[in-house]
Amino acid sequence: MHLILIVLMIGIIYFSQERLYRKYWKKGLRTGLSFSREYMECGEEAELTLEIENDKALPLPVFHYKFSVDRALRFHDMENSVVTDYYHRNDVFSILGHQKIRRTLTFRGSERGHFRVESVNIMVRDFFMSRVFAMSKNEERGIYVFPKKVDVQELMSLTRGRIGEMAARRSLIVDPLAFRGLRDYQSGDPYRAINWKQSARTGEWKVNLFEATQDAEVKILLNLDTDTMIRADRLLEAAISITSSLAREHLREKERVSAWCNGLTEDGQTISEPGMGSELSHGITIDKYLTMIRKSEGKDAFLGRLDAEVKSINRNTLYLVISPYYKEDLLLRLDRLIREEATVLCVVPYYSRVGFESRRSYLHGWEVSEYED
Repeated sequence: MHLILIVLMIGIIYFSQERLYRKYWKKGLRTGLSFSREYMECGEEAELTLEIENDKALPLPVFHYKFSVDRALRFHDMENSVVTDYYHRNDVFSILGHQKIRRTLTFRGSERGHFRVESVNIMVRDFFMSRVFAMSKNEERGIYVFPKKVDVQELMSLTRGRIGEMAARRSLIVDPLAFRGLRDYQSGDPYRAINWKQSARTGEWKVNLFEATQDAEVKILLNLDTDTMIRADRLLEAAISITSSLAREHLREKERVSAWCNGLTEDGQTISEPGMGSELSHGITIDKYLTMIRKSEGKDAFLGRLDAEVKSINRNTLYLVISPYYKEDLLLRLDRLIREEATVLCVVPYYSRVGFESRRSYLHGWEVSEYED
C-alpha cells in the first residue's frame, strides 16, 4: 500500500511539474546576444555578450543556449564549441528563479565582412529531464569587420604630387594653409610651381606641392577583376585594403573623398554608393561599403563607369583607380580621361611571379604576397 502511494505521489509530482514547464517555461524568459561595438578594424578584438534573465519563480534546471557565427570571428574561449565553416557554441546553464546570467566572449576579427549571429536555439529540460522544450530566435545585430589597413605612404606621396600638379595646372589661388611641402623638379612641371627661394638655397630645382581648393576631390574607383586566375581572391582583397587605406589617409588630410566599385553583396545586390565627404567619419561609411563586397559585377560594369566619368569629367578631381586588371581596354579609357585634362593615378596590385609592366606613366604597381602575412 505504501509503495502504491509513493508511486502515485511521484506520478502526481511528475505530471504536475511537466505541465508547469510546458505552460510557463517561456514566461519571463529574456535572452539576447550583443556585440560590444558596431564595427572594428581587421585584427582588432571585440566582445560578444550573452544575457539570460529568468524573471519568474520557476527555475530552469537545464538550459541550453546554442548559436553559430562565422568562423572569421575567432573566439578565445573554445570550451563548449565546435568550429567548421562556423563557430558553433552550446552553453549549458542552471538558472534559478528571478536570476540573471551574463557571459562575455572575446574574439578577434580575422577577415573583412559583416557578420551576424546565426541559428540561435534555446532548449530547456524539466526537473525529471524527461521533456525538452525548445524555441528558435533571430538576432538582428551584427558587426562590421573593416578591410585590413596597409601602409600606403608611398602611394600618398604620388597622390600628393598629382594633387599639387592639378592645383598648379589650373592656376588656383594659393592659400598659405594649403602648402604641403616640396619635391624635386621633374620634367614637365610648370615653372610657376617652382619654389625659387628653396631652389637657390639648395642648389637643386624644388617644386611646391599645394592642396587644391576646397572643392578639389579624390575619386577612388575600384575594379574587382584581375588578369590572373592565381589566387584571385587574395589579389582582390589586397585591392580592397588599398582602397580603404587610401580613403582613410586622404580624409585625414581633410580632402573630399568618394569611392565606387563594381562589387555586389552575397545575394547579388548593388551596394549603395557612399558618396562624397571630407570628415573622418566618412571613412567609416566607405569602410562599411567596402565590407559588404562579396562578388564582382564584372569588368564591363567598371569600363562603363569609366566611360561615364569621361562624359562628366571634373578637372578638379584626382581619379585614383585601383585595379588588378590593366589590359588595353581599360588603359584606353584612362588615356581618354587624361586627354580631357583629368588627373589620373592607377594602382595595380600584382603577384611577383606574374609581374607588372608599367605601360603608362600613370600606372604604379603594388606587389602582393600570395601567402598569408
